[in-house]
Amino acid sequence: MSKTMQPIRTHELNHWSSVVSESFNGRKKALETELFQEVRDKSKQMQSSFNKKIKVEVKLEQLRKAEKALSDFLGNKEKIERELTLKSAILIEELRNDLKNWNVVRQWDNNDCNNLKSLTCIEGYLEEVCYEETKEAYMKSEKGKLLNELNKAQECAENSLYSGGSITEVVSELSNIFKLCKIDVRIPKKLLAISN
Repeated sequence: MSKTMQPIRTHELNHWSSVVSESFNGRKKALETELFQEVRDKSKQMQSSFNKKIKVEVKLEQLRKAEKALSDFLGNKEKIERELTLKSAILIEELRNDLKNWNVVRQWDNNDCNNLKSLTCIEGYLEEVCYEETKEAYMKSEKGKLLNELNKAQECAENSLYSGGSITEVVSELSNIFKLCKIDVRIPKKLLAISN
């Protein structure tokens, strides 16, 4: 004796749609928080080697010294002020040109180098592009792949939800997807009973 298929009702569909959305959003938020904190930490660790890789560390250090000397002596002597101002301006322009060239090679999204007018601006710019490159590399790592797989699994869950199948079939499929994604959703056993 076979049972007739019981289609998913609107309120059940709404409920399970909400469960899918909340469950995946919670899991993704936790994973993204961990991933992007690691990206931020790794980016800070990589800043020095990143600056060396794109060959700006010497000029950055020179600019740091020039700006420090400029601030120490500003107002004391016009001659020193003019010399240091000129040295800073030359280094800033050289760094801007270097960064424009690197921007073309590395295709950074943050490509407005013309507004970089101080050491603080240049270091901020370098932090941004280093972070983006580190994030891109992390997204290719296991955790990044896990986040991509989680997005695909959520899409699969949503497709299953709107497939038009019976509530038993849909909830059973959702249960399998939740388990695969290591998302703890308590589904009543009655809903998981498979009809004969």
